[in-house]
Amino acid sequence: MKIRLTFITLLTGIFLITGCTKSSEVIETREEKVVRLLTGTGNKYWHLKEMYVNSVKQTLTDSQLKFTKTYTIDATNTDPLRYRGFFVNSDGFNGTWKLIGSGDALYETITNNPAGPIVIPYLSFNELTADRMDVEYTLNMKTQREVYYAY
Repeated sequence: MKIRLTFITLLTGIFLITGCTKSSEVIETREEKVVRLLTGTGNKYWHLKEMYVNSVKQTLTDSQLKFTKTYTIDATNTDPLRYRGFFVNSDGFNGTWKLIGSGDALYETITNNPAGPIVIPYLSFNELTADRMDVEYTLNMKTQREVYYAY
């Protein structure tokens, strides 16, 4: 009986010690995860694979099949609560982006358009993984959905 009680006490102690051990792993916020997936560890090239206008799949042209977009984070940004950066695409346009809310969407501005800046105020993420980005926005009364792959 005494051996059994000692064994149960020892086993309970082991469970308590291992169950209460703190990990040194840093927990990533949703915003940090979105930025990491979006920008990668440097330059991540997002390749356009599908496009829908008002839920109708569009046939991509040769130039659209070659279209890429790359996001980078603004290294000069000192505000840890405001994630923002720059983007460039293979059509020669570039601009700025900033994360909206808890990482559910981006606010993009094309800054080098000859006719003036183009603002996409709410580019919402349908899905964002390390190798797939599915985004949607409404512009000029049309809902456009774009699916990208990174490789």
